Parts: sequence; C-alpha cells; structure tokens
Amino acid sequence: MDKVHDGAKQKDLLFDNFAERDDLWFDFMADTGDGGNSSYSVARLLAQPSININRDDSMLKLPRGDLLLIGGDLA
Repeated sequence: MDKVHDGAKQKDLLFDNFAERDDLWFDFMADTGDGGNSSYSVARLLAQPSININRDDSMLKLPRGDLLLIGGDLA
C-alpha cells in the first residue's frame, strides 16, 4: 500500500493534469473507413471544442474529450 502512495507523489504528467478534476471526458474513434477523407472527417469533428446533439426538444452540448483513444485494426 505504501508503494502506491509513494508512486503517486512522483511527478506524472497525466496524474498531475487530471488529479484535481471532478470528471474526465474522453473521445474514442475506430475504423473510420478506408482512405484519408473519412479519417479526416472524423478527426475534424473530434477537434471541435464541443458537439451539439438534438435530444427531444432540447440541445445537449458535449465538450471535446480531454483524452483521445484511437482503436481499430489500423491503430
């Protein structure tokens, strides 16, 4: 148990950046299609500061993720 606490005291870029936050948003993309055009389209959407989703009679605004996970067979 002491090793975990000692390790947390060391400087760690991700830990130091996210430790004080209440939440962590992440985006995930995988298998965006063949070729650069489809990958570019998805990457462009993921680069936006937020995305607006129509939900029933209201608008839901989702922030861009703090972390981007890339999966699929070409990742």
